[in-house]
Amino acid sequence: MIEAIERIGRLPAIPTHDWCDQAAAAAGDAILPSSGVFAIGVGAVRNDTIERIDAVGVHAVGASEGRADDVRQTLRGIGTLPTTVRIAGAESKLAVVQESELRKSSAWSTSTAGRFLLSRGMTAVLIGAGLIADADPTRALWVLGAVEDGAPIVGDMMFVTVILLALLRRARLALSGVGRDSSEWISPREQEILGQLVLGKSVRQIAEETGRSAHTIHDHVKSLHRKLNATSRGELIARALGHVTRGVRIRETSRKIKQA
Repeated sequence: MIEAIERIGRLPAIPTHDWCDQAAAAAGDAILPSSGVFAIGVGAVRNDTIERIDAVGVHAVGASEGRADDVRQTLRGIGTLPTTVRIAGAESKLAVVQESELRKSSAWSTSTAGRFLLSRGMTAVLIGAGLIADADPTRALWVLGAVEDGAPIVGDMMFVTVILLALLRRARLALSGVGRDSSEWISPREQEILGQLVLGKSVRQIAEETGRSAHTIHDHVKSLHRKLNATSRGELIARALGHVTRGVRIRETSRKIKQA
């Protein structure tokens, strides 16, 4: 468990384009048995239904590796997803339900995701959701684990819950301040430049080392400031390192209130 918690703690502290995939791999490797699929998504949850999915990450192991892309497309294509769980707004609150409970839900077994997994001999062993944005009571991280029919997940529910709580806390750090459009998350090029800024390099130095114009690098830096809601180079680097200043939190809250 310690290794899994440490790996989750190394997930990006900012909304990178592959954050969900990295998170699915970190949690999935700890929970899945020798064959299975673990999916993580960000979207809106109301009561016991995931009603909008903005971003999805999928990790598959063993015989299920060839199903990762199919699972990703299936989850992206569904309009709603019944979870049979209800969540509250406390930071540490995570609702998780096991297969035995899912089987009692006709909404789940007849859903697009449920039919897809069952038709391929896979069983959903857990599904859960937790809030990641204090200013938006519907903004949530949700998780879905599926294994070859009959295979048990790794560890008991206490083990699973601890792993998922660590994942939820990291998601709140990285994703709570971002919008619904995942295309606005940090691109690979921007992530590369941000890494150079963290090392203390100037725009001119980055331009020289990457073979791009200073104007292009400056535009990327401006985009990073906007996406991470930072007004100074110091705030930008603080966000990259997982430190959210009080000023950034105030501006994010103000922006969300205006969008409401």
